[in-house]
Amino acid sequence: MLPSISVRTFSSLLPLSLRARTLATHATNLPSTSSKAPSEAEIAAAQTPEGAQEGALRPHLNIPVNPNHGLYAFFRKTEKDGVVSYESLDTPNALSYRSGRSWVAAELRRKSFKDLHTLWYVLLRERNLIASQMEEARRVLGGKIAGTPLSKQAFKCRKSMARIKYVIQERRLAYEGAVKLFAQQQEKQLAKVQGTKAIKEPSGSAEAAGGQPKVDEAQSAANLAASGLFETVSQGAARRA
Repeated sequence: MLPSISVRTFSSLLPLSLRARTLATHATNLPSTSSKAPSEAEIAAAQTPEGAQEGALRPHLNIPVNPNHGLYAFFRKTEKDGVVSYESLDTPNALSYRSGRSWVAAELRRKSFKDLHTLWYVLLRERNLIASQMEEARRVLGGKIAGTPLSKQAFKCRKSMARIKYVIQERRLAYEGAVKLFAQQQEKQLAKVQGTKAIKEPSGSAEAAGGQPKVDEAQSAANLAASGLFETVSQGAARRA
């Protein structure tokens, strides 16, 4: 009981910084108590472990990063002398050199659905990349990005994507119109067939009714002839007798 009391009283008498040091036994880099602010070089040296390799590594964990990671698509990939680097912000010369025009609807009408689908996601990736660079430029330049090549490129991407949607809408309307026209033609043909059947049924019944008396007349004539023959035969036999 007495040792615990003595430890508590001793710990309460310690200053706050020293108490934090004694409690944080697992910390490797203890906080400094000096009033002088550390420089950037000292901070980088403290954060970089010994024996860390150069490249795409997390310096505080020394874990290699996958070079095909999806987040790299948000940055411009450049390769110089076999070394691949990712730029968060392009230079004005590079932006003016890479700039082009947007896609025209006449060009997009010649593309297949697969090509339009692929082109849509290529433009979407470029638009996300430009959005990342615009945020970086806003941070560096203090928000003055209006009229820059980045905003012009973003407008061209949006214009091309809007024209892709317009071309697909044209194809959808043409398909629906063709389906509607085919249904109307089928209805017309069905009505035509039903009309011809309705015309043939009365004529067939009339022919059947007209053909019945002829058959009866032929049968009656045959009966009369047969009866006359029998009558003559009987009369001749009677005379001979």
